[in-house]
This record gives sequence, C-alpha cells and structure tokens, in this order.
Amino acid sequence: MVNPTGALCDSVPERNGSMDRQDFLDKLARFPENSFEARFLRTARRLGLVSKFSTDELRLLYRASFRAVLCNIAFNGLGGCDGRIKPQQELNRVRLEEEFMAASARVYACMGWRRLATNEQARLAGLFLTVLVADENLAW
Repeated sequence: MVNPTGALCDSVPERNGSMDRQDFLDKLARFPENSFEARFLRTARRLGLVSKFSTDELRLLYRASFRAVLCNIAFNGLGGCDGRIKPQQELNRVRLEEEFMAASARVYACMGWRRLATNEQARLAGLFLTVLVADENLAW
C-alpha cells in the first residue's frame, strides 16, 4: 500500500529476514525530529518497548499507532480541508478505521502485549492506540 505522506509505515518490509531490529530502529531514527516516526521511536525507547517487544511486535505497534493517527486526522477534519469533514470521504474513513481496528487487534494478540501488566497496557493504548472524535464531529 502506498502511503501518501511518504512515511515509513507502509514502506517497512514485512518480516522476511532482511531487516532486523536495529535496521528498523535505524530507519525510524533517520526521520526528522518532529515526525511521527521519530516521536514513536523516542516514546518506545523511553518506555522500554524496544526490549519488551520483539521486532515484529514493535512493527505491529508502529503500524497500528500510525493508523490511529490517520484516523484521528480523518475523523476530526485535520487533513487539510479547512477543518471540514467531507461526506464523499466516508469510504476512506471507513477503510482507515477498519485498518486501525485490524492492526490494533494484532497488537493486542501479540505475546509482548499480553506479558505487560494491565496498567501498562492501558497506558500504551492511551499513547499509541487511541482514536477520538471531537464532539463537534460526531454524527448525531
């Protein structure tokens, strides 16, 4: 899948033996300081996730977290349409939501996640896997 932002998320190869943990971390580290990738890496390191999660689990968390960001942008009109949420983009929002739900389900199912204490899971979910729709954007 091509990512229109050019972010690493969809350009990181699936597990094929050619990219180990350090390669993945090095790729993230090459992004600008204020990018999603750099913030993800800083947060993951600060919370000790680099040692708690396998490389595949870190990749899963990265992808799910990136999709959460995309959902937050799309659901709250932050995508460059002057704060408007265009009805004709609903199929895109649904696709993003489905991708996020599938990606987060993979994170919740991984061994690294299940080994975490419940309070740590809640903290990580709040940091990486939260999608919120502002009240003014709710369809009533």
